[in-house]
Amino acid sequence: MADQLLTAAMDRAESPQSAYAHGPVWDAFGLTRAAYLVVPRRTLQSMPLEWQQRFVALMDEAHAHLPAEAFPDYTVQRQERGRFTTDPLRDYRHTGPIAPKDSSNG
Repeated sequence: MADQLLTAAMDRAESPQSAYAHGPVWDAFGLTRAAYLVVPRRTLQSMPLEWQQRFVALMDEAHAHLPAEAFPDYTVQRQERGRFTTDPLRDYRHTGPIAPKDSSNG
């Protein structure tokens, strides 16, 4: 979904009013009823350096542009098939980056 979000955001720019309900993020979520996009820290840290810099810059811009209420604190728990489970991505301090996709891993 993150690839879809980035692609949709780059495909077109619209006015702030129409971008909320008919913009690239809306389109990237498609017909899902998902209200959140959760990206693990280890996933973010595994991105190329340039992407990390762009992500941090965009988040800084968002925090400068939107009120603090737009960024509440959350607790996230991983689920698989409707059951809570341990999250291997949680251990970002003692594991390395996630290997990028190639022909052998999809």
